[in-house]
Amino acid sequence: MRLRRHWRRALAAVPCCLSACLPAGLWAQTSPDDIDSTEQAYPVVITPTRLRQSLADVPASVTVITSEMIRRYGIASVPDALRLVPGMAVLQASGNDFRINYHGTNSVAPRRFNVLVDGVSVYRPALSRVEWAWLPVAMEDIDHIEVIRGPDSSSYGPNSMTAVVNILTKHPKDVERALLVVSGDSRDTVETTLRLAATLGRTSVRATVSTERSKGYDRIRPLPRVDAWRGFVSLSPQHIGNDDNRITRLNLRAQSDLGDGSSLELQASHAGGVRGGSFVDAYQISDPDERKSNGQVSARWTKALSAEHELQVSAFHAVTEIRQPWMTCLPQAALLPELGALFRANPGYVQALLSGRLPSGGTAEDNALLLQLGVALLRLGLGNALQPTCGTGNQDISESRTQFEVQDTYVASSTLRFVGGLGFRRQRATSETLFGGSAGNSVRWAFGHAEYRPLPWLTANVGGYGESNSLSGSTFSPRVALNLRLSQAQTLRAVFSKGTRTTDLLEERGNLSGTLTNLTVPVQGSTTARAFLTKRSDGGLSSERIVSRELGYLLSLPGAGVTLDIKLFNDRLTQLVSIRSDPGLFSLIQEGNDDSVTLRGAEAQLQWSLSPNWSSWLSYSYLENRDASASTEIVQYARHSGAVGLSYAVSNDWGGSLAYVGASGNGFGEERYGRTDLTLSRAFRIPAGPGALSMTLSYLDHPVVSVPLTSLSFLKSSYDSRLSLRGSVRLAF
Repeated sequence: MRLRRHWRRALAAVPCCLSACLPAGLWAQTSPDDIDSTEQAYPVVITPTRLRQSLADVPASVTVITSEMIRRYGIASVPDALRLVPGMAVLQASGNDFRINYHGTNSVAPRRFNVLVDGVSVYRPALSRVEWAWLPVAMEDIDHIEVIRGPDSSSYGPNSMTAVVNILTKHPKDVERALLVVSGDSRDTVETTLRLAATLGRTSVRATVSTERSKGYDRIRPLPRVDAWRGFVSLSPQHIGNDDNRITRLNLRAQSDLGDGSSLELQASHAGGVRGGSFVDAYQISDPDERKSNGQVSARWTKALSAEHELQVSAFHAVTEIRQPWMTCLPQAALLPELGALFRANPGYVQALLSGRLPSGGTAEDNALLLQLGVALLRLGLGNALQPTCGTGNQDISESRTQFEVQDTYVASSTLRFVGGLGFRRQRATSETLFGGSAGNSVRWAFGHAEYRPLPWLTANVGGYGESNSLSGSTFSPRVALNLRLSQAQTLRAVFSKGTRTTDLLEERGNLSGTLTNLTVPVQGSTTARAFLTKRSDGGLSSERIVSRELGYLLSLPGAGVTLDIKLFNDRLTQLVSIRSDPGLFSLIQEGNDDSVTLRGAEAQLQWSLSPNWSSWLSYSYLENRDASASTEIVQYARHSGAVGLSYAVSNDWGGSLAYVGASGNGFGEERYGRTDLTLSRAFRIPAGPGALSMTLSYLDHPVVSVPLTSLSFLKSSYDSRLSLRGSVRLAF
């Protein structure tokens, strides 16, 4: 209670302190009647409602990370950029696996917010996944990142349940004709980027090729396991720590002015390579590396029907291919089809056998299957039953998404604007291991949003998104907000919204099994056999839901270079799908749909340009995770988290910055995180064009992270050194 009073007093005191420290003339702005003529006082964003709105009018808390901030603070990746966002929980589980949630909760399977690149989602709905290390965009192509800190399902539908990250890239006509960037660090990461741009008549084109080679953590501590066949053992060291990345990215963007108020934007991207894998099953004898290929093409046609009316038609198609084979060894008995039949009929019988007990209490069919298993074991020979046979398993999967959407924007008057649209998406996944074949679904939706300003000092936002999903039924996500301008510089906002996350194909149609091929010792005369342990999704799960209430305060003082945003929030998440493990000799995955958690607290972010040479950034989040009904909802939780940065331009050529990001790590089994970055940069010119050098020295407070595999088991990933050094050279032509 004492701590809560402290942060409430601190937040309440911030505007007063600023008003005391800044010149009085900065507060004595024009009257509310002139407010429409002073919109340049606020940055403009497009992500929250799909309308271009100033921060004073948006129905959400927004963080904008610009390319200048990325350069100034030596930020090397999108996940590291998100560490600047209040309330964003970022866990690097391995060198190629990031677990990112807004306000934390479930880092075993983080899947409750959406990620867009130029408005196109990279969220993989078949498995509810965002591949952060494989985003199809180079850091040099990012213009800015808009982060909606709160539910935005009313604009982007289910899976935008807690937040939305929109990565907006640079327009082809706004970049250099040619760019070469080479970066590397002391942890064996090497990155190269080559970009070419040209204008051909009314068409501007940009092509970027980038490569990344990284080694990941130095150590991943072995996980002990309970072995149903041989007792308590540990994984051997050669299966630990293979978390490297080898990625090649290609991104093409073309923007054409078609004349008569219309334009066409085309984009194509590909990210392919090898992702190192450490652990898939407890009996593996080789690393389960993934060979990945992500491809996407999109088109957006925009037509200005009049000065007040715009029509937009967009389409995209995305394909993901993953090939993940590995060698594993199992006792021959584990591959008997009779054991698999008994397990599917009565798992308790199999667990009793593995515990050394005689099964009982089953049906006549169960007893008949038990007898068949006994006969099969006699034929195999009891001496051979526990002898291993090795073969190749896989988790291969192919996913595809095809989407069409029509969006209509209309300005009815100087006080009323609308945006609305319709869309359709077909998605499909194929995997013998995960689905026993193929699974797919179709999604249809309609959305709308209205911004109404009945008075110069009052803006109302009302919107909603309705979706019909052939897999999980229908949902509707509304949002209502009022923004009250206290003055030209100050705005209060109150937001009420609901959001959802629809269950994915694996949760609804999963049919998990493991088939081994090329067995070293044939089982029943065959070199292909199926492991007994299988799991079929029960289906019928409801969508996860959130009800969010927010009070916010925004202060913008361009004359002082100050932008301050404060947010108080109370979010109730219900119908959560949690994955639990049976504490028996082997894991039985259980899915429930009745878990819940309450998240409440406060956030603040301050951007202050102290002078033409000095600039600063401050973000802080206080979070209370309450009434969690499942331990999975508290494995990622930081009561206190934030970032602070200060940069100084010594001259036109020299600059430097100092930044710190940290999180208190209050989750179940979670470690605290803290990192300090010192960045120095030097601009120069060569005959061909301008260039820049930068060096970043990083210090980790705690070089170990705890990574949840389930709600009950963890592994430790660590670096050998707290210090690392990163360098980059940039040449433009």
